[in-house]
Amino acid sequence: MALGADSQIMPLAVKSLLLDGQVVGSRIVVVGERGHILISEDQGVSWQQQPVPTRTTLTSVFFIDPTNGWAAGHDGVILQTADGGRHWQMVYSDPQHEQAILDLWFMDRQHGYAVGAYGLFLETEDGGASWQPLDFAPAPLAADATNTDGGGENPSADEPWGIDFHLNQVSATATGLLVISAEAGNLYRSDDGGRSWLSLPSPYEGSFYGVLPLAQDTVLAFGLRGHLFRTDNAGRTWTAVETGTQATLNDGILLADGRIALAGLAGALLLSDDHGLSFQLMPQADRAGISKILQAGDGTLVLIGEKGIRHLALPGKGKGAAQ
Repeated sequence: MALGADSQIMPLAVKSLLLDGQVVGSRIVVVGERGHILISEDQGVSWQQQPVPTRTTLTSVFFIDPTNGWAAGHDGVILQTADGGRHWQMVYSDPQHEQAILDLWFMDRQHGYAVGAYGLFLETEDGGASWQPLDFAPAPLAADATNTDGGGENPSADEPWGIDFHLNQVSATATGLLVISAEAGNLYRSDDGGRSWLSLPSPYEGSFYGVLPLAQDTVLAFGLRGHLFRTDNAGRTWTAVETGTQATLNDGILLADGRIALAGLAGALLLSDDHGLSFQLMPQADRAGISKILQAGDGTLVLIGEKGIRHLALPGKGKGAAQ
């Protein structure tokens, strides 16, 4: 879609392909195809599409506080808002390189990163007003790291690092580490706020689409064909977790009651009440792909994906899966 054209206000935008979202105080902000940005002020009961200066698909949104946020997507587009998402301006685009931005993460209002296709790695130090490409060249983790499942040996230091791999998501752990999930079984960690990166030993060769940090150095990593792995030592070793599905997993969330939910393609939804040691599969009847899970203030899940937005009320903790 054209970069220069404003998004069209469409009555059925709430049912279009939507890819990311965030709960921002009492507001929910969601982004997706054709430059759609939607805001709900009532926990997702009703939605208002906002005017946006692009029709390019938006893949990521990140708010550092209730007023300051950024959205990004295809053609290297980055948008910025200073009023909670009601108005947006374009601050960056790079269509000639055909590299989609796949995720955004900000340390504070001034310093943030954008990651994406073919090793795209951008940095801002002025609140998103300008962005600079950085060489993404992780070093190998210490050679004594081994994998409990017997795979993913540490590659040698002279191999190329992340040059062509899609960088799918960046997340911060409870202890302040950053973890990037990437294509072809690659996982990366930064111990210094993103200034330098380490390549972690990987438990398999398929792509990772996300990581979910839990307590301390515990992280779940998930991706293609229902693959899910857990580390309790910040990625030095990994253990496989059974999911009961071969559907690709796209996102995960730690719920207010301490349970964990994961979701992905074909309506796959998994729930854990033992801190991610095991999961129960709750397949959704419509089999619609889920890109993002949020939790509204009333405790219901907000499922964002290929059929737009819908709500799901979970059973109470310890009461089993809903049918």
